[in-house]
Amino acid sequence: MEWNAQEYHETCGKVTERGAELVNELRKMQCKRVLDLGCGTGVLTNDIAAFVEETVGIDSSPAMIEKAKATYPEIGFYVMDACSLPWNDCFDAVFSNSVFHFIKAQDALLRRVHRSLKMDGALLCEFGAAGNVAGLLDAVEAACEKHGRHFSLRFYYPTLDEYHGLLMKHGFSVGSIDAYGLDTSLRGGEAGLRNWISQIFQVEMEWFDPAEREEALSEIEAAVRPAQWDGACWHLPNRRIRVTAYKRL
Repeated sequence: MEWNAQEYHETCGKVTERGAELVNELRKMQCKRVLDLGCGTGVLTNDIAAFVEETVGIDSSPAMIEKAKATYPEIGFYVMDACSLPWNDCFDAVFSNSVFHFIKAQDALLRRVHRSLKMDGALLCEFGAAGNVAGLLDAVEAACEKHGRHFSLRFYYPTLDEYHGLLMKHGFSVGSIDAYGLDTSLRGGEAGLRNWISQIFQVEMEWFDPAEREEALSEIEAAVRPAQWDGACWHLPNRRIRVTAYKRL
């Protein structure tokens, strides 16, 4: 899946806005060197750079990194797979906002994050939890199946107990792990939901020719409209996990 940096800003900008809260939590830790894993266009990386000695941003999307480098040339940004981090005992903290749920290979991810941290270094992250956008997922699956395509969830939405166990397995001590609900209003008015779907479910939308894609999007909108459209904008019923964990082993 490849991201369009401008479209992401226009349709998913609320994700970055919410990430400011996570940045404030990082500020309290008084770290010197921080890795922003899944930095996107670098907005939060730049915020972090204001209070640490060094910050590095990585993302798997060349378009996102190109935008980040152009906007914040003084920060080191790199195109990189999060499951192939090359560092050893390097960072005081690994920070990640709304990224881990895109990575199914969680064992590989946490191994590399653990290796990248200094002893007692912190993992501070927030991402989708079990039950995230459940009604919308059902609608996307139904539309795909109706048009003869098999839908299989590509994202990782764990329970608290599941993720707590995974962190412990990979040598982390869990400081806190919490789940909460979040109502996210989408930008773009009537077109907001299909714009968001076209970004997040671009792989599935590419299964269809243009006419069939429009039909599928209309079916998804119709299915969730009663619960997620307020007459002016669309809403996403998110479930989030927020984690603070430390490298202990």
